[in-house]
Amino acid sequence: MIAVSRTNRGLVRHNNEDSVLVREPDLFAIADGMGGADAGEVASYEAVHLLESLDLSQVDRTNILSSLETAIIRINKKIFDLASEKKALSGMGTTLTALYLPNRETAYVAHVGDSRIYLYGEGLLRQVTSDHSYVAELLRHKKITAEEARTSSQKHVITRAVGVEPTVAVDTFEILLGSAQKLLLCSDGLTNMISEAEIERIMGDRNLDRLADGLMNGAMTAGGDDNISFIIIDLEAAEWKKE
Repeated sequence: MIAVSRTNRGLVRHNNEDSVLVREPDLFAIADGMGGADAGEVASYEAVHLLESLDLSQVDRTNILSSLETAIIRINKKIFDLASEKKALSGMGTTLTALYLPNRETAYVAHVGDSRIYLYGEGLLRQVTSDHSYVAELLRHKKITAEEARTSSQKHVITRAVGVEPTVAVDTFEILLGSAQKLLLCSDGLTNMISEAEIERIMGDRNLDRLADGLMNGAMTAGGDDNISFIIIDLEAAEWKKE
């Protein structure tokens, strides 16, 4: 399998509060931190650092989602306790969107916040996670239009995060990959800068480094208002074909 990742603080923020986990061949995650001073980057780093040691290789497939959920609930508690113990870290939290990929057929997802996972295949891009954000809730209840959601000044307000409360609700589900060609995990610093139509166009590039450069350059050219992070996983890579 081939996975390519990028992270950049962008052109506006003074530091990068995103953290990226690429543990080939099976575990990937994006965490977008929030909080005063440098607390956001502490929260996101702790989330991916703690997740990195998770071993699901001996877990029965029927228990993978519950194991992911349990791991993130424990991570949430550790970050919450850390924020409670240190005044400088008070109120910190992070999104955490994780993907476990034991084979070519199925991906397992655990998701909190508004970072996203997309599936790409046959020229089409499809979001498979649901944003835990104020604007996304309004959109789901048809109180605003898609265009109003895209331009809303409140689109950064998230309704669920890791580490903010003693416990957290985690979305978990399986994705049947079928004929999909690529997976994209990303923070909202990418999706708030360039449209899904543009991401879909760029994702058609078969050269992953060029594809990654195209996504990053697009977000930076559009203003780079936030930290920008993403992981691209090539499901057609040679390692899969040998199985």
